[in-house]
Amino acid sequence: MQQPSASHPRSPWPGLLALVACAALWSLNGPLIKLLHHAEVPGITIAFYRSIIGGLAFLPLAWPRRSTARKVPWYWPAATILVFTIMTASFVIANTRTTASNAIVLQYTSPLWVFLLSPLLLGERSSRAEGAVMSIAMAGVAVIFAGNPAADLPGLGWALLSGWGYGTLTVLLRKLRPVSPTVVSALNALGSGILLLGPSLLWGRLTLDKHELVILLILALVQFTFPYFLFSWALQRIGAHKASLLLLLEVVLNPVWTFFAVGERPSHATLIGGPLILLGVASAILIGSRKAAQG
Repeated sequence: MQQPSASHPRSPWPGLLALVACAALWSLNGPLIKLLHHAEVPGITIAFYRSIIGGLAFLPLAWPRRSTARKVPWYWPAATILVFTIMTASFVIANTRTTASNAIVLQYTSPLWVFLLSPLLLGERSSRAEGAVMSIAMAGVAVIFAGNPAADLPGLGWALLSGWGYGTLTVLLRKLRPVSPTVVSALNALGSGILLLGPSLLWGRLTLDKHELVILLILALVQFTFPYFLFSWALQRIGAHKASLLLLLEVVLNPVWTFFAVGERPSHATLIGGPLILLGVASAILIGSRKAAQG
């Protein structure tokens, strides 16, 4: 395919629209998981089917590029599969134990964990400015934990664990740069599906009625798989830091769709702590963008 010349640069608008669509589709996880939860489908079952169906959808694209997985030691893909499993399972479980707004906001504490883990795993030192904006996000986390009822604490814990998983996965994925993104996506989804099969048999169920199956197919293919294709395509046209800022739209849209689907409202503490977390995360992304430009 002919590449755009310097005199005819590639327009960023298709990439921007793809990222907006990606964030909108990813934000459907809240209402879809809530609908399945109201149908009494266990969270671990939802996580299992979401991963295994998504992984099978990725497999045809990943198979021709499977040889790229040999470019890295085996333990890095194994670590990402394990962390991906923790992230996805804990996020789904969080949505069944607390509000969707709490779950998505606390998952986006991932830059906190990147900030803490990068010096240990990648040898990348963080600046004082990054530490300052991360303290804003930590204050938001404290507000959410202090202001929500005690019955929500287990769900908040699961949501914070999903944020740890998201941040840790972000760090680990840097070790897999030589591997095709479709191969990484297929390995993570299929691997997590296999790991979640046993827990689903023990604490969930594998039987589904037609209504539950349709919602799970939408969750796995429309909310999970297709947005990843959009995301990969958009990153060829938009810088990673701009993409990260646009994807924060997911945090805003998720509670909106959930309210229309099941009538769930965010708590007052979440309405205060959530913007603090978003402010800290957005500031961290902007600082990272400036450091990348200087580098």
